[in-house]
Amino acid sequence: MSKFSWLTFDCYGTLIDWDTGIRNFLSELLARKGVSIDLDSIHRRWEEIQFQLIQQEYRPYKEILRLSLEATLKEFGITYSSEDGNAFAASMPTWQPFPDVKPTLQELKGFARIAIISNTDNDILKESVKLMGIEFDALVTAEDAKVYKPSPRIFEFALMRLNELPQRILHVAFGFKYDLAPAKQVGMATCWLNRTGEPKPEGVEPDFVIASLPELIASFSI
Repeated sequence: MSKFSWLTFDCYGTLIDWDTGIRNFLSELLARKGVSIDLDSIHRRWEEIQFQLIQQEYRPYKEILRLSLEATLKEFGITYSSEDGNAFAASMPTWQPFPDVKPTLQELKGFARIAIISNTDNDILKESVKLMGIEFDALVTAEDAKVYKPSPRIFEFALMRLNELPQRILHVAFGFKYDLAPAKQVGMATCWLNRTGEPKPEGVEPDFVIASLPELIASFSI
């Protein structure tokens, strides 16, 4: 993989344990409200609503979090308050990185520059980066680009920010819909981080498939 001068990463779900963060928040919120409901169902519906919102006119991600939570709770007949939305937005910067992130990225910095391309606000990402304990060479957010993945425009913005040819960049992500398809569309090479052993979706063919981040180190060392 020495042909790549940059490794770009999705953040939430790839470096930060997004699912655990969301599910812990929802579980605590429902318990506080005394509501007994299937966590998988409400989690899945929140994801769908959030995805719809980020494809509309740009608004900050903290607002997306508030609006998506409000719409989801109302669909399930659960009362919503502005404090709930604020708590959701405040929780995101506390979600933890996967254990393999810090040691792997520290080593990968010896092979290529590293960056994040993320669907979030700058202040949220800044706190997540602190939790990772890694210095990135560049951070690109939806706030910077004023557009969210899966729009290819955020990847085009990243190409300008990194000042690099797309074929010299390998984008690593867990999500096909959000990341791998649009990254491939702008000419980047792609790596699917499939931590949970999911079957590959139809359509986009990633250039590489790994089950854990350390596998990237082995590939660069060949």
